[in-house]
Amino acid sequence: MTETLDRAFCILGETGKFRAIDEVIARCPVFDDVPSRTELEEAVHRREEEMSTGIGHGVAIAHGKIPGIRSTHVALGFSEEGIRYDDINPEPVRFLFVIASSPSGQADYLKTVSALLSWVHDPAFREAFIADRGCPAARRFLAMLSSQVFSAQKTE
Repeated sequence: MTETLDRAFCILGETGKFRAIDEVIARCPVFDDVPSRTELEEAVHRREEEMSTGIGHGVAIAHGKIPGIRSTHVALGFSEEGIRYDDINPEPVRFLFVIASSPSGQADYLKTVSALLSWVHDPAFREAFIADRGCPAARRFLAMLSSQVFSAQKTE
């Protein structure tokens, strides 16, 4: 991975849900301009305690709303081993997205989540990414994360 791609992507070492979330927040520079990483961690933890953000197929989209940011920030932590995320979806999470958004930025947040879902709901994309993060689809996806300009997957 290049340094620019590492801006919003990391390989996770943690296998516990909350520790993995915290690892993504701590390691991804995309969160450097968030007013407080601690506040982001607390917001994401609170949201997870209300209801799990595991969506199935080895994907979770953890998120927290914090004041003081102008746009939605997204990072992906990828787990080779898998994270035991919740009891609803017994499949371990491999793709752990962490999203920071403004309380007043709901439209931007929803557009971002919609774009991410267009990618990760595609089993062929997930399988290709897991097998080879250097494949063309994975590189396009990681470049999108790095740029923080989110768009739906275009099928080839």
